[in-house]
Amino acid sequence: MSVSLSRVTHVVRCAAAGGALCAALTGCVEQSGDSAPSEEALKAAREHILSVAPTPQFPSGAVLENAKGGKVVYLGADVDVSEVVPGQTFTVTHYYRVDKALGDGWKQFVHIATPDRRLHHNADHVPIGGKYPVALWKDGEIIRDIQKIPLPSTFTADKLALFVGFYKKNERLQVKSGRQDGQNRVIALELPVKGGAPLSAPRKLQVRRLPEGQSITIDGKLDETAWKNAVSTGPFVHTMTGEPAAQPASAKLLWDDQNLYISFEFVDTDVWGSLEKHDDKLWTEEAAEVFLDPDGDAKTYVELQVSPRNTTFDSWLPAYRQNDNAWESAMQTAVQVHGTLNQRDDRDSGWTVEMRVPMSAVKGRLEAVKGVPPQVGTEWRANFFRLDRPNGKPQTGSSWSPPLVGDFHALDKFGTLLFTDAEGKTAAAPPVVPTQAAPALGVPAKVVADPPGGPHRLNPMLEQAMKGDDAPAPAKAPEKNPAPAAKQASPKPK
Repeated sequence: MSVSLSRVTHVVRCAAAGGALCAALTGCVEQSGDSAPSEEALKAAREHILSVAPTPQFPSGAVLENAKGGKVVYLGADVDVSEVVPGQTFTVTHYYRVDKALGDGWKQFVHIATPDRRLHHNADHVPIGGKYPVALWKDGEIIRDIQKIPLPSTFTADKLALFVGFYKKNERLQVKSGRQDGQNRVIALELPVKGGAPLSAPRKLQVRRLPEGQSITIDGKLDETAWKNAVSTGPFVHTMTGEPAAQPASAKLLWDDQNLYISFEFVDTDVWGSLEKHDDKLWTEEAAEVFLDPDGDAKTYVELQVSPRNTTFDSWLPAYRQNDNAWESAMQTAVQVHGTLNQRDDRDSGWTVEMRVPMSAVKGRLEAVKGVPPQVGTEWRANFFRLDRPNGKPQTGSSWSPPLVGDFHALDKFGTLLFTDAEGKTAAAPPVVPTQAAPALGVPAKVVADPPGGPHRLNPMLEQAMKGDDAPAPAKAPEKNPAPAAKQASPKPK
C-alpha cells in the first residue's frame, strides 16, 4: 500500500525515538483480523481448503519453518494476467500446504516490488478475504488464498516481483528451502510491467583524498579549493518516486587518514529549525542525514544528522534499527544559513552544512571494521538524505540513492562510495619503461640515444633509405681477428 510521507517519517523514526519497533519497519503492515472470525466466515473459508494439491502456474515448493516445529510449504501461485499495468488490479491465487500449524501470532505478508527490491509496496492481508487468519490454520490443510492486488500508478519499473512469507512482530518465519531473497521472503513470481522502464543503476560516488598540505576549516562556508574539486552527488531525488526533488540538494565528500569530510548544499526558501538539544528528534523538522555502512554488511552502521540550527544527532546501530543513541561520534559540524533562520515572512535562498567525522567514529563501538580507515580503491556503502519542510507544508524527503520505499534504513538501497587519490585515481600509474623507438625517415641517427656499450649502429638498409635511393650502400669494413663462430650446444638428453 502507498503511504504519505508524514506516515513514512513516523514509521522510519519510531525506533530512534525509543518506541516499539513497528511491523511496518520490516516491510510488513500490521493486519486486522486477530479476533476469531465468525462461524459464517469460517464456513465460507472452508470452501478454499482443498483436498488435492494443485499444479500452480508459478510452482514454488518453498519450505518455511519456526523454532517450535511449525512448517508451511508455499506450493506456488496462479495469476490472471500475463503482464501487470500500473494503476490497475490483478488477481493472484496463492496455495499453501500446512504440514504443522505455526501457532498464535503469525501473520502472512505479501510484498510487490522490483526484483532487486528497490521499489516496494505492501499487499499484506488476512488470507481468504480476511476469513481465515494464519493462527487458525490446521495440520494437513491445503489452503487456496485468492488476492486482488491494486498496483500503484507510481510503480513505473519494467518488472514486478511478488514476495510472500510470514511474520510475528519483528520476526520473519525462516525460509528453509526454495527460492527466496535472503531476507526470508519467498520469491513467488515475476511479471513484466506494461509501459515500465528499467530502474537506474545504483548510485556510485567518487570520494577524493584531501590533497597534501590542504585542510578543511569546519565553518559551513565550503570555500576551500578541495571542496571545489570534490565530486558532487548530483541533485537528490524524491525518496519514494525517484523524481527530482522540489528544492535542490546535493552533497560532496573528502577524506584523509583521520577523518571523513561531508558537505551539503540545500536550496531552501524557508530555513527553520526549533530543536536545540543534541540527539533530539531532528527528523521531525528539517535536517541533513548521513548513513554509513563501511563494510557493507547491512548489519552495523552509523546514522548522523545536522539541522539548520546546527543541532546534531548521532547514533550507532549494531543491528538494523537498533539505535544506540548513547554512543557519541565526536563529529564537528557547522552550518551557514543564507537568509534568516525561523522567519516565515521572508524568502531565504538555502543553507550549507560542513562535517568532520573521525574515522574512529565510523566504526561505532567496534574495535575494527573492514575498510576503516579506507585506502585508495576502498568501497563503502552509504546514503545521504535531506528532510525538507518549507513554509509549514508537509515534510518531504530527498536522497542521493533513493530507497523507493518508506524506510531511510533500507540498507540494500544504499549507494557505493569509492575512495580515490586527490586526482580521482584508484591505482598508481604503471612505471614508465624507457624504450628506443626507431627514428623517423629523414631524421639523423644521432637523435636516438646511444645505448651503453657504444654508439648505436642503424641497419644499413635504413641508412641507405635515409640518404636516398641512389646513394650507394656503405662498404663493409673487413673484420680484424674475427671471433670464431659460437658452438651450438647439444640438446640435453630427455
